[in-house]
Amino acid sequence: MALMVICILAALSFAGCTTSSGQSGKGEAVSEEAVAEEIVDQESASEETVSEEQAQPGEASEAVAEEPAQSGEEQSTEKDLLQVEVLKVGKADAIVLMCGGQTMVIDCGEEEDGQEVLDYLEAQGEDKIDVLLITHFDKDHVGGAETVVEGIAIDRVLLPAYEGTSKKYKNFIKALEEAGITPDKVEDVQTLQLESASVTVEPPASYEMPDSEEEYDNNFSLITTVVFGSNRLVFTGDIEEERIEEWLASGTVQPCDVLKIPHHGSYNEELVKMVAVMKPSYAIICDSEKNPAEGKTVSMLEEIGAKCLQTKNGDISIVCDGESIEADQ
Repeated sequence: MALMVICILAALSFAGCTTSSGQSGKGEAVSEEAVAEEIVDQESASEETVSEEQAQPGEASEAVAEEPAQSGEEQSTEKDLLQVEVLKVGKADAIVLMCGGQTMVIDCGEEEDGQEVLDYLEAQGEDKIDVLLITHFDKDHVGGAETVVEGIAIDRVLLPAYEGTSKKYKNFIKALEEAGITPDKVEDVQTLQLESASVTVEPPASYEMPDSEEEYDNNFSLITTVVFGSNRLVFTGDIEEERIEEWLASGTVQPCDVLKIPHHGSYNEELVKMVAVMKPSYAIICDSEKNPAEGKTVSMLEEIGAKCLQTKNGDISIVCDGESIEADQ
């Protein structure tokens, strides 16, 4: 461009000489400097136009590139989980369920096991129980409940609708009164939510005392079914033959992924029928080295393809994502 300007200036210089010798002039001729400035301005304007035209596609590309990033941020949501911990507390039940920041405890083991429940909750950063459910009032289920009530805030307590007779039961009821908690006594089927998990609690058809009071508590156990997505987990307390037969006849028994085997793995023919209907992938037994599950129960579960996990071998951890389940210890 500089060479072009020099050539034009030279031509104008020659024309200027001719004009001044041929005209007496009124200064109407255009000056060399003005013409040169106009040419430079036109060239600069042309370059800016080209530059703008080239920049536009680049700007459009940047706008398109930003959209996937925004879409990716919107999609980055963490999936909820249902976590279950079956604590190793001997031949006793102490089970913790956690889902979406809410906590449910099913039974509290014997008297010395209540602190183990509290220690586990503290280790998980939990400072409240949303639902405490005691399946029945045998000492290996209600024994540690007094300690738990005294040690942590509790929103709701579910109990079977009968009166216990043991000292452990009476201490637990007194602790509830002192904490200002009025328990819900379950006489009809109840449903509740543990965040995104649906919980169904089934009482017996009747709480009428049998003629023989031996082990009557077991058949008053509340049965708890937890549904999380396509996952189904069932916790049966200590139900025995009579209650199992009643439950099977109700038509509400369904296949499940996880089954807490009742009464610490005691064997009976009605249990065999129940397991045949439920077809669990995992069978959980709360037992101990001193009081292990009956061998016939374990063999029966293995024969139907269930993975049998026993608390005598340690805590049992279960993680559900609504589609699949992992259980180990």
